[in-house]
Amino acid sequence: MATVGLKDVYYALITEDGESGTTYETPKRMGKGITANLNPTYNTADLRADDGVAETAESRGVTTVSLNTDDLAKQVQADIFGKTINSDGVLIDSEDDRPPYLALMFRSEKANGAYRYTVLYRGKFTPPAKNYETKQETPAFQTPTTEGRFLRRKSDNKFGAEVDEDDEDLVDSTITDTWFDSVYEETQTV
Repeated sequence: MATVGLKDVYYALITEDGESGTTYETPKRMGKGITANLNPTYNTADLRADDGVAETAESRGVTTVSLNTDDLAKQVQADIFGKTINSDGVLIDSEDDRPPYLALMFRSEKANGAYRYTVLYRGKFTPPAKNYETKQETPAFQTPTTEGRFLRRKSDNKFGAEVDEDDEDLVDSTITDTWFDSVYEETQTV
């Protein structure tokens, strides 16, 4: 079903991502969502033999994300771009800034009023271009669009997860009720 909305954009900084598992900080709100464009890449190759394609193979690349929000508060910028806030309360932009890995979470309303919940497990964002414009007779909002690159986690090679709250296969509705409390992890079965 088609989606008609975007809201509740959150991020959670990664504190550990290794063979033993991935851990995250508590999710924080990034800003009010305007658009989120996710573009996974797949690289393919063909083996040609006997005058034709004999085999084909594919490999998953990064998922590029273009995220437009109403604003990015200075604490959000410090968190997601690796910037610092000095003792005067001023956000400092430095060549030494190193964006950390994080998870991205949001929900999108579907045409039937139910929500689709999405998480991308591991990626980085780069600071957005900043546009300023003088006031006109009709105001024109300038909002930040940040670009990110998301890849698989080291711990389990997973890229992300998605669920519709009205999916009849959804076993436990608390999954969507608590989606933004922590980064969703698959329930382990024994």
